[in-house]
Amino acid sequence: MDRELDRIIKLRQLTPLFMPIANTRERKVLGYEALIRGPEGSPLHSPASLFKVAHRTGRLLELELLCREVSIRRFKYLNLPGKLFLNVTPATLLESDFQCGMTLQLLNKVGFDAERMVIEITEQFPIEDYTLMRDATCHYRELGFEVALDDLGAGYAGLRSWSELRPQYVKIDRHFIEGIDGTPIKQEFVRTIQEVARSIQCQVIAEGIERVEEHRTLNDIGLVLQQGYYFSRPVALPQQLEESLFRFSNGGTGSDGVGIPQDLTPITTIRPAIDQQTLLCEVERIFREQSDIKSLPVVCQDRPVGLLSRETFLSLYLNPFGRELHDRKPVSEFMDPNPLILEECTVLAQVNQQINQSDASRVRSDFIVTNHGRYLGTGSIFDLLKLITDLQLRHARHANPLTQLPGNVPFNDEAGRRMQKREPFVVCYLDLDNFKAFNDCYGYERGDQVILLLAQCMKSCIDDSRDFIGHIGGDDFLILFGSEDWQQRCQRIQQLFTDGVLNLYDADERLRGGIYALDRKGERTFFDIATVSIGAALPDLELCRSHHDVSVLATDAKRIAKKQPGNSLFINQRRWLGGQAGAA
Repeated sequence: MDRELDRIIKLRQLTPLFMPIANTRERKVLGYEALIRGPEGSPLHSPASLFKVAHRTGRLLELELLCREVSIRRFKYLNLPGKLFLNVTPATLLESDFQCGMTLQLLNKVGFDAERMVIEITEQFPIEDYTLMRDATCHYRELGFEVALDDLGAGYAGLRSWSELRPQYVKIDRHFIEGIDGTPIKQEFVRTIQEVARSIQCQVIAEGIERVEEHRTLNDIGLVLQQGYYFSRPVALPQQLEESLFRFSNGGTGSDGVGIPQDLTPITTIRPAIDQQTLLCEVERIFREQSDIKSLPVVCQDRPVGLLSRETFLSLYLNPFGRELHDRKPVSEFMDPNPLILEECTVLAQVNQQINQSDASRVRSDFIVTNHGRYLGTGSIFDLLKLITDLQLRHARHANPLTQLPGNVPFNDEAGRRMQKREPFVVCYLDLDNFKAFNDCYGYERGDQVILLLAQCMKSCIDDSRDFIGHIGGDDFLILFGSEDWQQRCQRIQQLFTDGVLNLYDADERLRGGIYALDRKGERTFFDIATVSIGAALPDLELCRSHHDVSVLATDAKRIAKKQPGNSLFINQRRWLGGQAGAA
Protein backbone atom coordinates (compact mmCIF):
# COMPACT_ATOMS: atom_id res chain seq x y z
CA MET A 1 0.00 0.00 0.00
CA ASP A 2 2.89 2.36 0.79
CA ARG A 3 4.33 1.93 -2.69
CA GLU A 4 0.89 2.43 -4.26
CA LEU A 5 0.47 5.70 -2.36
CA ASP A 6 3.92 6.82 -3.45
CA ARG A 7 3.05 6.09 -7.09
CA ILE A 8 -0.23 7.99 -6.86
CA ILE A 9 1.42 11.07 -5.38
CA LYS A 10 4.36 11.08 -7.78
CA LEU A 11 2.15 10.68 -10.85
CA ARG A 12 -0.59 12.98 -9.41
CA GLN A 13 -3.18 10.29 -10.12
CA LEU A 14 -6.01 11.93 -8.21
CA THR A 15 -9.44 12.72 -9.62
CA PRO A 16 -11.51 15.50 -8.04
CA LEU A 17 -15.28 14.99 -8.02
CA PHE A 18 -17.68 17.83 -7.31
CA MET A 19 -20.88 17.68 -5.27
CA PRO A 20 -23.27 20.66 -5.48
CA ILE A 21 -24.50 22.63 -2.50
CA ALA A 22 -27.91 23.99 -3.44
CA ASN A 23 -29.49 27.25 -2.36
CA THR A 24 -33.13 26.19 -2.46
CA ARG A 25 -34.38 29.72 -1.87
CA GLU A 26 -32.63 31.06 -4.96
CA ARG A 27 -33.01 27.73 -6.81
CA LYS A 28 -29.37 27.60 -7.85
CA VAL A 29 -26.00 26.25 -6.79
CA LEU A 30 -24.18 28.00 -3.95
CA GLY A 31 -21.00 26.10 -4.77
CA TYR A 32 -19.40 22.66 -4.94
CA GLU A 33 -17.57 20.52 -2.43
CA ALA A 34 -14.48 18.90 -3.93
CA LEU A 35 -14.05 15.20 -3.12
CA ILE A 36 -11.01 13.14 -4.12
CA ARG A 37 -10.78 9.65 -5.60
CA GLY A 38 -7.69 7.57 -6.32
CA PRO A 39 -7.13 5.74 -9.63
CA GLU A 40 -9.84 3.36 -10.85
CA GLY A 41 -8.99 -0.23 -9.94
CA SER A 42 -6.46 0.83 -7.32
CA PRO A 43 -6.81 -0.46 -3.72
CA LEU A 44 -6.57 3.23 -2.78
CA HIS A 45 -9.41 4.38 -5.02
CA SER A 46 -11.60 4.99 -1.98
CA PRO A 47 -10.80 8.26 -0.14
CA ALA A 48 -11.13 6.46 3.20
CA SER A 49 -8.38 3.98 2.24
CA LEU A 50 -6.28 6.67 0.57
CA PHE A 51 -6.18 9.01 3.55
CA LYS A 52 -5.85 6.16 6.07
CA VAL A 53 -2.64 4.95 4.42
CA ALA A 54 -1.36 8.52 4.07
CA HIS A 55 -1.90 9.15 7.77
CA ARG A 56 -0.22 5.90 8.76
CA THR A 57 2.84 6.62 6.63
CA GLY A 58 3.16 10.26 7.69
CA ARG A 59 2.27 11.65 4.25
CA LEU A 60 -1.16 13.10 5.07
CA LEU A 61 -0.07 16.72 4.65
CA GLU A 62 1.65 15.99 1.35
CA LEU A 63 -1.41 14.20 0.01
CA GLU A 64 -3.83 16.87 1.19
CA LEU A 65 -1.89 19.69 -0.43
CA LEU A 66 -1.85 17.77 -3.70
CA CYS A 67 -5.63 17.18 -3.42
CA ARG A 68 -6.10 20.88 -2.88
CA GLU A 69 -4.07 21.79 -5.95
CA VAL A 70 -5.76 19.38 -8.38
CA SER A 71 -9.21 20.39 -7.11
CA ILE A 72 -8.58 24.11 -7.56
CA ARG A 73 -7.13 23.64 -11.03
CA ARG A 74 -9.98 21.39 -12.15
CA PHE A 75 -12.66 23.68 -10.70
CA LYS A 76 -11.13 26.62 -12.54
CA TYR A 77 -10.80 24.62 -15.79
CA LEU A 78 -14.47 23.56 -15.70
CA ASN A 79 -15.52 27.17 -15.01
CA LEU A 80 -18.02 25.98 -12.41
CA PRO A 81 -20.26 28.61 -10.80
CA GLY A 82 -20.29 29.59 -7.16
CA LYS A 83 -17.84 28.74 -4.41
CA LEU A 84 -15.35 25.90 -4.05
CA PHE A 85 -15.49 24.06 -0.71
CA LEU A 86 -12.16 22.35 0.01
CA ASN A 87 -11.81 19.80 2.82
CA VAL A 88 -8.75 20.40 4.98
CA THR A 89 -7.58 19.01 8.31
CA PRO A 90 -6.45 21.40 11.05
CA ALA A 91 -2.92 19.98 10.92
CA THR A 92 -2.53 20.98 7.27
CA LEU A 93 -3.56 24.54 7.95
CA LEU A 94 -1.29 24.95 10.93
CA GLU A 95 1.83 23.14 9.81
CA SER A 96 2.05 24.03 6.13
CA ASP A 97 -0.40 26.46 4.63
CA PHE A 98 -0.72 28.94 7.48
CA GLN A 99 3.01 29.44 7.60
CA CYS A 100 3.73 29.54 3.88
CA GLY A 101 0.52 30.81 2.27
CA MET A 102 0.67 27.95 -0.25
CA THR A 103 -3.03 27.98 -1.12
CA LEU A 104 -3.06 31.73 -1.78
CA GLN A 105 0.00 31.37 -3.99
CA LEU A 106 -1.75 28.63 -5.96
CA LEU A 107 -4.92 30.71 -6.36
CA ASN A 108 -2.92 33.64 -7.69
CA LYS A 109 -1.08 31.32 -10.07
CA VAL A 110 -4.24 29.86 -11.64
CA GLY A 111 -6.22 33.13 -11.51
CA PHE A 112 -8.85 32.03 -9.01
CA ASP A 113 -10.53 34.57 -6.70
CA ALA A 114 -9.87 33.89 -3.00
CA GLU A 115 -13.40 35.14 -2.19
CA ARG A 116 -14.81 32.09 -3.97
CA MET A 117 -12.82 29.69 -1.78
CA VAL A 118 -14.24 28.07 1.36
CA ILE A 119 -11.88 26.17 3.62
CA GLU A 120 -13.96 23.32 5.04
CA ILE A 121 -12.39 22.14 8.29
CA THR A 122 -13.00 18.46 8.89
CA GLU A 123 -12.50 17.04 12.37
CA GLN A 124 -11.17 13.60 11.55
CA PHE A 125 -8.65 14.34 14.27
CA PRO A 126 -9.18 16.61 17.30
CA ILE A 127 -8.06 20.24 17.35
CA GLU A 128 -5.42 20.45 20.05
CA ASP A 129 -4.49 24.14 19.96
CA TYR A 130 -7.60 26.31 19.65
CA THR A 131 -5.67 29.56 20.03
CA LEU A 132 -3.41 28.81 17.07
CA MET A 133 -6.34 27.45 15.04
CA ARG A 134 -8.36 30.59 15.72
CA ASP A 135 -5.43 32.76 14.62
CA ALA A 136 -5.11 30.70 11.44
CA THR A 137 -8.79 31.00 10.47
CA CYS A 138 -8.73 34.75 11.16
CA HIS A 139 -5.68 35.01 8.90
CA TYR A 140 -7.50 33.22 6.06
CA ARG A 141 -10.54 35.44 6.40
CA GLU A 142 -8.33 38.51 6.14
CA LEU A 143 -7.00 37.12 2.85
CA GLY A 144 -10.55 36.76 1.50
CA PHE A 145 -11.19 33.06 2.22
CA GLU A 146 -14.34 31.87 3.94
CA VAL A 147 -14.36 29.10 6.54
CA ALA A 148 -16.78 26.20 7.02
CA LEU A 149 -16.97 23.67 9.84
CA ASP A 150 -17.89 20.15 8.70
CA ASP A 151 -20.06 17.51 10.43
CA LEU A 152 -21.44 19.53 13.34
CA GLY A 153 -22.66 17.02 15.90
CA ALA A 154 -20.29 14.23 14.89
CA GLY A 155 -16.79 15.62 15.50
CA TYR A 156 -14.65 15.60 18.60
CA ALA A 157 -15.74 19.00 19.89
CA GLY A 158 -18.07 20.44 17.30
CA LEU A 159 -19.81 23.06 19.42
CA ARG A 160 -16.55 24.31 20.89
CA SER A 161 -14.99 24.51 17.42
CA TRP A 162 -18.02 26.48 16.25
CA SER A 163 -17.77 28.99 19.09
CA GLU A 164 -14.00 29.30 18.90
CA LEU A 165 -13.51 29.51 15.12
CA ARG A 166 -16.67 31.46 14.16
CA PRO A 167 -16.93 30.00 10.62
CA GLN A 168 -19.13 31.56 7.92
CA TYR A 169 -20.72 28.14 7.32
CA VAL A 170 -21.45 25.15 9.52
CA LYS A 171 -22.52 21.78 8.14
CA ILE A 172 -24.96 19.66 10.14
CA ASP A 173 -23.93 16.01 10.24
CA ARG A 174 -26.02 13.68 8.07
CA HIS A 175 -27.19 11.77 11.18
CA PHE A 176 -29.52 14.65 12.04
CA ILE A 177 -30.84 14.90 8.47
CA GLU A 178 -31.57 11.25 7.75
CA GLY A 179 -35.27 10.64 8.39
CA ILE A 180 -35.81 14.17 9.70
CA ASP A 181 -39.28 14.24 8.14
CA GLY A 182 -40.46 11.62 10.63
CA THR A 183 -38.32 12.54 13.66
CA PRO A 184 -39.51 15.61 15.63
CA ILE A 185 -36.42 15.65 17.88
CA LYS A 186 -34.16 16.01 14.84
CA GLN A 187 -36.35 18.83 13.58
CA GLU A 188 -35.98 20.63 16.90
CA PHE A 189 -32.21 20.12 16.82
CA VAL A 190 -31.99 21.70 13.37
CA ARG A 191 -34.23 24.60 14.42
CA THR A 192 -32.00 25.23 17.43
CA ILE A 193 -28.87 25.21 15.29
CA GLN A 194 -30.59 27.62 12.90
CA GLU A 195 -31.36 30.04 15.74
CA VAL A 196 -27.80 29.93 17.08
CA ALA A 197 -26.36 30.38 13.59
CA ARG A 198 -28.64 33.33 12.88
CA SER A 199 -27.52 35.09 16.05
CA ILE A 200 -23.83 34.90 15.07
CA GLN A 201 -24.37 35.50 11.33
CA CYS A 202 -23.39 31.99 10.30
CA GLN A 203 -25.05 30.02 7.48
CA VAL A 204 -26.14 26.41 8.03
CA ILE A 205 -25.75 23.68 5.39
CA ALA A 206 -27.62 20.38 5.72
CA GLU A 207 -25.68 17.34 4.48
CA GLY A 208 -26.86 13.89 3.48
CA ILE A 209 -30.25 14.71 1.94
CA GLU A 210 -31.37 11.70 -0.06
CA ARG A 211 -35.17 11.85 -0.13
CA VAL A 212 -37.63 14.52 -1.24
CA GLU A 213 -39.36 14.29 2.15
CA GLU A 214 -36.15 15.33 3.90
CA HIS A 215 -35.69 18.16 1.39
CA ARG A 216 -39.22 19.40 1.94
CA THR A 217 -39.02 19.23 5.74
CA LEU A 218 -35.83 21.28 5.73
CA ASN A 219 -37.52 23.87 3.52
CA ASP A 220 -40.41 24.08 5.96
CA ILE A 221 -37.92 24.63 8.79
CA GLY A 222 -36.24 27.33 6.74
CA LEU A 223 -32.88 25.69 6.11
CA VAL A 224 -32.19 26.61 2.49
CA LEU A 225 -28.57 25.47 1.95
CA GLN A 226 -28.73 21.74 1.23
CA GLN A 227 -26.41 19.01 -0.07
CA GLY A 228 -26.87 15.32 -0.75
CA TYR A 229 -27.67 12.60 -3.25
CA TYR A 230 -31.17 14.07 -3.68
CA PHE A 231 -29.53 16.83 -5.76
CA SER A 232 -26.53 14.95 -7.17
CA ARG A 233 -23.87 12.41 -6.35
CA PRO A 234 -20.25 13.57 -6.60
CA VAL A 235 -19.39 13.68 -10.32
CA ALA A 236 -16.41 14.70 -12.41
CA LEU A 237 -18.48 16.88 -14.76
CA PRO A 238 -21.34 18.57 -12.87
CA GLN A 239 -24.47 19.54 -14.80
CA GLN A 240 -27.00 22.24 -14.07
CA LEU A 241 -29.49 21.12 -11.42
CA GLU A 242 -32.93 20.25 -12.77
CA GLU A 243 -35.65 22.76 -11.91
CA SER A 244 -37.88 19.88 -10.76
CA LEU A 245 -35.55 19.28 -7.79
CA PHE A 246 -36.73 22.59 -6.34
CA ARG A 247 -40.46 21.94 -6.68
CA PHE A 248 -40.94 22.02 -2.90
CA SER A 249 -38.33 24.65 -2.24
CA ASN A 250 -40.50 27.65 -1.46
CA GLY A 251 -42.60 26.04 1.22
CA GLY A 252 -45.33 28.50 0.27
CA THR A 253 -48.90 28.22 -0.85
CA GLY A 254 -49.38 31.38 -2.82
CA SER A 255 -51.09 33.14 0.08
CA ASP A 256 -49.19 36.35 -0.62
CA GLY A 257 -49.27 36.02 -4.37
CA VAL A 258 -45.53 35.45 -4.73
CA GLY A 259 -45.74 31.70 -4.09
CA ILE A 260 -47.44 31.25 -7.45
CA PRO A 261 -45.42 30.91 -10.68
CA GLN A 262 -45.41 34.33 -12.34
CA ASP A 263 -44.74 35.19 -15.96
CA LEU A 264 -41.91 37.73 -16.07
CA THR A 265 -42.33 38.40 -19.80
CA PRO A 266 -44.09 41.78 -19.26
CA ILE A 267 -41.08 43.16 -17.38
CA THR A 268 -38.42 41.48 -19.55
CA THR A 269 -36.45 43.38 -22.18
CA ILE A 270 -35.09 41.21 -24.97
CA ARG A 271 -31.59 42.40 -25.75
CA PRO A 272 -28.40 40.76 -27.05
CA ALA A 273 -25.83 39.52 -24.56
CA ILE A 274 -22.05 39.62 -24.80
CA ASP A 275 -19.56 36.77 -24.51
CA GLN A 276 -17.38 36.57 -21.42
CA GLN A 277 -14.28 37.12 -23.59
CA THR A 278 -15.59 40.43 -25.00
CA LEU A 279 -13.01 43.18 -24.50
CA LEU A 280 -13.84 46.32 -22.54
CA CYS A 281 -13.15 48.49 -25.58
CA GLU A 282 -16.15 46.81 -27.25
CA VAL A 283 -18.20 47.25 -24.08
CA GLU A 284 -17.37 50.96 -24.16
CA ARG A 285 -18.75 51.19 -27.71
CA ILE A 286 -22.00 49.44 -26.73
CA PHE A 287 -22.59 51.64 -23.70
CA ARG A 288 -21.81 54.76 -25.76
CA GLU A 289 -24.21 53.82 -28.60
CA GLN A 290 -27.00 52.60 -26.30
CA SER A 291 -27.24 55.23 -23.62
CA ASP A 292 -30.48 53.78 -22.19
CA ILE A 293 -29.08 50.43 -21.02
CA LYS A 294 -27.89 50.11 -17.43
CA SER A 295 -26.12 46.78 -17.72
CA LEU A 296 -24.85 44.13 -20.11
CA PRO A 297 -25.59 40.43 -19.58
CA VAL A 298 -22.60 38.12 -20.05
CA VAL A 299 -23.09 34.58 -21.37
CA CYS A 300 -21.14 31.43 -22.13
CA GLN A 301 -22.80 29.09 -24.65
CA ASP A 302 -26.16 30.86 -24.21
CA ARG A 303 -26.10 30.47 -20.42
CA PRO A 304 -25.69 33.57 -18.23
CA VAL A 305 -22.45 33.77 -16.25
CA GLY A 306 -22.46 37.39 -15.13
CA LEU A 307 -23.66 40.96 -15.46
CA LEU A 308 -21.64 44.14 -16.02
CA SER A 309 -23.31 47.33 -14.87
CA ARG A 310 -22.71 50.69 -16.52
CA GLU A 311 -21.74 52.03 -13.10
CA THR A 312 -18.98 49.43 -12.69
CA PHE A 313 -17.72 50.11 -16.19
CA LEU A 314 -17.59 53.87 -15.65
CA SER A 315 -15.74 53.46 -12.38
CA LEU A 316 -12.98 51.71 -14.34
CA TYR A 317 -12.76 54.17 -17.23
CA LEU A 318 -13.02 57.36 -15.15
CA ASN A 319 -9.90 56.45 -13.20
CA PRO A 320 -6.61 57.95 -14.42
CA PHE A 321 -5.33 55.91 -17.35
CA GLY A 322 -8.46 53.70 -17.04
CA ARG A 323 -8.87 53.30 -20.79
CA GLU A 324 -5.22 52.49 -21.35
CA LEU A 325 -5.20 49.96 -18.51
CA HIS A 326 -8.43 48.10 -19.29
CA ASP A 327 -9.28 48.43 -23.00
CA ARG A 328 -7.83 45.02 -23.91
CA LYS A 329 -9.09 43.13 -20.86
CA PRO A 330 -12.05 40.71 -21.07
CA VAL A 331 -15.34 41.57 -19.43
CA SER A 332 -15.14 38.39 -17.32
CA GLU A 333 -12.59 40.10 -15.07
CA PHE A 334 -14.99 42.86 -14.03
CA MET A 335 -18.52 41.45 -14.27
CA ASP A 336 -20.63 40.45 -11.28
CA PRO A 337 -20.37 36.63 -11.40
CA ASN A 338 -23.45 36.13 -9.20
CA PRO A 339 -26.25 38.31 -10.57
CA LEU A 340 -29.89 37.66 -9.78
CA ILE A 341 -31.09 35.10 -12.38
CA LEU A 342 -34.77 34.16 -12.64
CA GLU A 343 -36.63 31.82 -14.96
CA GLU A 344 -39.15 33.39 -17.36
CA CYS A 345 -41.93 31.71 -15.37
CA THR A 346 -40.79 31.67 -11.76
CA VAL A 347 -42.06 31.54 -8.20
CA LEU A 348 -41.23 34.88 -6.59
CA ALA A 349 -41.42 33.67 -2.99
CA GLN A 350 -38.30 34.75 -1.10
CA VAL A 351 -37.04 36.88 -4.02
CA ASN A 352 -38.04 40.04 -2.18
CA GLN A 353 -36.08 38.93 0.87
CA GLN A 354 -33.17 37.94 -1.35
CA ILE A 355 -33.06 41.43 -2.86
CA ASN A 356 -33.32 43.08 0.55
CA GLN A 357 -30.33 41.07 1.77
CA SER A 358 -28.21 42.06 -1.25
CA ASP A 359 -25.83 44.98 -1.25
CA ALA A 360 -26.98 48.36 -2.52
CA SER A 361 -25.19 48.05 -5.86
CA ARG A 362 -27.13 44.92 -6.77
CA VAL A 363 -30.46 46.52 -5.87
CA ARG A 364 -29.69 49.30 -8.35
CA SER A 365 -28.83 46.89 -11.14
CA ASP A 366 -30.82 44.69 -13.47
CA PHE A 367 -31.50 40.98 -13.22
CA ILE A 368 -31.25 38.27 -15.87
CA VAL A 369 -34.22 36.29 -17.24
CA THR A 370 -33.74 32.77 -18.60
CA ASN A 371 -35.80 30.20 -20.45
CA HIS A 372 -34.90 26.70 -19.23
CA GLY A 373 -31.54 28.02 -18.10
CA ARG A 374 -30.70 29.76 -21.37
CA TYR A 375 -30.38 33.53 -21.59
CA LEU A 376 -33.54 35.34 -22.66
CA GLY A 377 -33.26 38.98 -21.61
CA THR A 378 -32.97 41.36 -18.67
CA GLY A 379 -35.33 43.06 -16.31
CA SER A 380 -35.22 45.97 -13.90
CA ILE A 381 -34.98 45.26 -10.19
CA PHE A 382 -37.35 48.21 -9.69
CA ASP A 383 -39.98 46.60 -11.96
CA LEU A 384 -39.52 43.26 -10.18
CA LEU A 385 -40.06 44.81 -6.75
CA LYS A 386 -43.13 46.64 -8.05
CA LEU A 387 -44.52 43.35 -9.40
CA ILE A 388 -43.93 41.60 -6.06
CA THR A 389 -45.52 44.46 -4.12
CA ASP A 390 -48.57 44.59 -6.40
CA LEU A 391 -49.06 40.83 -6.05
CA GLN A 392 -48.74 40.94 -2.27
CA LEU A 393 -51.21 43.81 -1.96
CA ARG A 394 -53.72 42.18 -4.29
CA HIS A 395 -53.61 38.85 -2.50
CA ALA A 396 -53.63 40.43 0.94
CA ARG A 397 -56.95 42.10 0.07
CA HIS A 398 -58.49 38.76 -0.88
CA ALA A 399 -56.77 36.26 1.47
CA ASN A 400 -58.87 34.28 3.94
CA PRO A 401 -58.31 35.88 7.38
CA LEU A 402 -58.07 32.51 9.19
CA THR A 403 -55.78 30.46 6.95
CA GLN A 404 -54.23 33.35 4.95
CA LEU A 405 -54.81 31.24 1.84
CA PRO A 406 -55.99 32.92 -1.38
CA GLY A 407 -59.71 33.55 -1.59
CA ASN A 408 -62.12 33.55 -4.50
CA VAL A 409 -60.55 36.37 -6.53
CA PRO A 410 -56.94 35.09 -6.71
CA PHE A 411 -58.20 31.54 -7.19
CA ASN A 412 -60.35 32.61 -10.13
CA ASP A 413 -57.42 34.59 -11.53
CA GLU A 414 -55.20 31.52 -11.38
CA ALA A 415 -57.84 29.32 -13.00
CA GLY A 416 -58.28 31.91 -15.75
CA ARG A 417 -54.52 32.12 -16.30
CA ARG A 418 -54.22 28.35 -16.73
CA MET A 419 -57.19 28.26 -19.09
CA GLN A 420 -55.75 31.08 -21.19
CA LYS A 421 -52.40 29.29 -21.46
CA ARG A 422 -54.12 25.96 -22.11
CA GLU A 423 -52.38 24.37 -19.12
CA PRO A 424 -54.32 21.19 -18.22
CA PHE A 425 -55.43 20.98 -14.60
CA VAL A 426 -57.78 19.16 -12.26
CA VAL A 427 -59.96 21.18 -9.92
CA CYS A 428 -60.90 19.62 -6.58
CA TYR A 429 -63.55 20.93 -4.19
CA LEU A 430 -62.89 19.89 -0.57
CA ASP A 431 -65.58 20.09 2.08
CA LEU A 432 -65.70 18.78 5.67
CA ASP A 433 -68.33 16.25 6.71
CA ASN A 434 -70.07 16.64 10.09
CA PHE A 435 -68.31 19.95 10.70
CA LYS A 436 -71.40 21.88 11.81
CA ALA A 437 -72.08 19.35 14.53
CA PHE A 438 -68.47 19.67 15.74
CA ASN A 439 -68.77 23.46 15.78
CA ASP A 440 -72.04 23.33 17.71
CA CYS A 441 -70.58 20.93 20.26
CA TYR A 442 -67.14 22.42 20.86
CA GLY A 443 -67.49 26.03 19.75
CA TYR A 444 -65.99 28.16 17.00
CA GLU A 445 -62.48 28.35 18.45
CA ARG A 446 -61.98 24.61 18.22
CA GLY A 447 -63.84 24.61 14.91
CA ASP A 448 -61.21 26.98 13.56
CA GLN A 449 -58.56 24.45 14.60
CA VAL A 450 -60.25 21.84 12.41
CA ILE A 451 -60.22 24.21 9.43
CA LEU A 452 -56.57 25.07 10.06
CA LEU A 453 -55.76 21.35 10.29
CA LEU A 454 -57.28 20.72 6.85
CA ALA A 455 -55.38 23.71 5.44
CA GLN A 456 -52.11 22.35 6.82
CA CYS A 457 -52.83 18.88 5.43
CA MET A 458 -53.34 20.38 1.97
CA LYS A 459 -50.20 22.50 2.18
CA SER A 460 -48.09 19.48 3.06
CA CYS A 461 -49.45 17.40 0.16
CA ILE A 462 -49.29 19.78 -2.80
CA ASP A 463 -46.46 20.61 -5.16
CA ASP A 464 -46.01 24.37 -4.77
CA SER A 465 -44.73 24.76 -8.31
CA ARG A 466 -47.72 23.01 -9.92
CA ASP A 467 -50.68 23.17 -7.54
CA PHE A 468 -52.71 26.03 -6.06
CA ILE A 469 -54.92 26.11 -2.95
CA GLY A 470 -57.87 28.46 -2.47
CA HIS A 471 -59.94 28.94 0.69
CA ILE A 472 -63.30 30.18 -0.51
CA GLY A 473 -64.99 30.40 2.88
CA GLY A 474 -65.88 28.38 5.99
CA ASP A 475 -64.76 24.79 5.56
CA ASP A 476 -64.76 24.98 1.75
CA PHE A 477 -61.47 24.73 -0.15
CA LEU A 478 -60.48 24.40 -3.79
CA ILE A 479 -57.26 23.00 -5.26
CA LEU A 480 -56.05 23.45 -8.81
CA PHE A 481 -53.85 20.41 -9.44
CA GLY A 482 -51.17 20.45 -12.11
CA SER A 483 -49.58 17.36 -10.55
CA GLU A 484 -50.30 14.15 -12.41
CA ASP A 485 -50.54 12.15 -9.17
CA TRP A 486 -53.35 14.33 -7.86
CA GLN A 487 -55.53 11.39 -6.79
CA GLN A 488 -52.78 10.06 -4.51
CA ARG A 489 -52.32 13.56 -3.11
CA CYS A 490 -56.05 13.81 -2.35
CA GLN A 491 -55.98 10.47 -0.57
CA ARG A 492 -52.94 11.60 1.41
CA ILE A 493 -54.79 14.77 2.48
CA GLN A 494 -57.70 12.69 3.70
CA GLN A 495 -55.43 10.29 5.60
CA LEU A 496 -53.49 13.09 7.30
CA PHE A 497 -56.72 14.82 8.28
CA THR A 498 -58.18 11.58 9.68
CA ASP A 499 -55.04 11.01 11.75
CA GLY A 500 -55.01 14.56 13.09
CA VAL A 501 -58.64 15.41 13.70
CA LEU A 502 -59.08 12.76 16.39
CA ASN A 503 -56.88 14.85 18.69
CA LEU A 504 -59.43 17.67 18.51
CA TYR A 505 -62.23 15.51 19.96
CA ASP A 506 -62.60 14.82 23.66
CA ALA A 507 -61.57 11.38 24.88
CA ASP A 508 -65.13 10.10 25.27
CA GLU A 509 -66.07 11.15 21.72
CA ARG A 510 -62.92 9.54 20.34
CA LEU A 511 -63.86 6.24 21.95
CA ARG A 512 -67.43 6.56 20.79
CA GLY A 513 -66.36 7.44 17.24
CA GLY A 514 -68.37 10.67 17.07
CA ILE A 515 -70.59 13.13 18.92
CA TYR A 516 -74.26 13.73 19.65
CA ALA A 517 -75.61 17.07 18.42
CA LEU A 518 -78.79 18.59 17.04
CA ASP A 519 -79.37 18.14 13.33
CA ARG A 520 -80.95 20.70 11.03
CA LYS A 521 -84.40 19.60 12.20
CA GLY A 522 -83.48 20.17 15.81
CA GLU A 523 -83.34 16.46 16.64
CA ARG A 524 -80.54 14.89 18.70
CA THR A 525 -78.46 12.84 16.26
CA PHE A 526 -75.16 10.96 16.30
CA PHE A 527 -72.47 12.37 13.96
CA ASP A 528 -69.35 10.43 13.04
CA ILE A 529 -65.83 11.82 13.36
CA ALA A 530 -65.30 14.56 10.75
CA THR A 531 -64.03 13.45 7.33
CA VAL A 532 -63.22 15.11 4.00
CA SER A 533 -65.35 14.86 0.87
CA ILE A 534 -63.60 15.74 -2.38
CA GLY A 535 -65.25 16.38 -5.72
CA ALA A 536 -62.90 16.44 -8.71
CA ALA A 537 -63.43 17.73 -12.25
CA LEU A 538 -61.21 17.70 -15.36
CA PRO A 539 -62.35 20.75 -17.38
CA ASP A 540 -62.15 20.65 -21.17
CA LEU A 541 -60.10 23.78 -21.86
CA GLU A 542 -61.45 24.03 -25.40
CA LEU A 543 -65.08 24.11 -24.26
CA CYS A 544 -65.07 25.76 -20.82
CA ARG A 545 -65.40 29.49 -21.32
CA SER A 546 -64.29 30.83 -17.93
CA HIS A 547 -63.54 30.03 -14.30
CA HIS A 548 -67.31 30.07 -13.70
CA ASP A 549 -67.67 26.90 -15.78
CA VAL A 550 -64.84 25.30 -13.78
CA SER A 551 -66.54 26.19 -10.49
CA VAL A 552 -69.83 24.68 -11.61
CA LEU A 553 -68.12 21.39 -12.52
CA ALA A 554 -66.31 21.26 -9.17
CA THR A 555 -69.44 22.13 -7.20
CA ASP A 556 -71.40 19.43 -9.00
CA ALA A 557 -68.69 16.86 -8.18
CA LYS A 558 -68.56 17.93 -4.51
CA ARG A 559 -72.33 17.61 -4.17
CA ILE A 560 -72.18 13.96 -5.27
CA ALA A 561 -69.10 13.25 -3.11
CA LYS A 562 -70.97 14.53 -0.02
CA LYS A 563 -73.60 11.85 -0.48
CA GLN A 564 -70.99 9.11 0.12
CA PRO A 565 -70.16 8.24 3.75
CA GLY A 566 -66.72 8.98 5.24
CA ASN A 567 -63.73 10.17 3.23
CA SER A 568 -64.79 10.18 -0.40
CA LEU A 569 -63.37 11.18 -3.77
CA PHE A 570 -65.80 11.58 -6.66
CA ILE A 571 -64.46 12.29 -10.15
CA ASN A 572 -66.91 14.12 -12.38
CA GLN A 573 -66.78 12.79 -15.94
CA ARG A 574 -68.57 15.87 -17.25
CA ARG A 575 -65.81 18.07 -18.73
CA TRP A 576 -68.01 21.04 -19.61
CA LEU A 577 -71.52 22.29 -19.00
CA GLY A 578 -72.99 20.28 -21.87
CA GLY A 579 -71.44 16.95 -20.82
CA GLN A 580 -72.81 14.07 -18.83
CA ALA A 581 -71.93 13.30 -15.20
CA GLY A 582 -70.65 9.97 -14.04
CA ALA A 583 -68.39 8.37 -11.47
CA ALA A 584 -64.93 6.94 -11.75
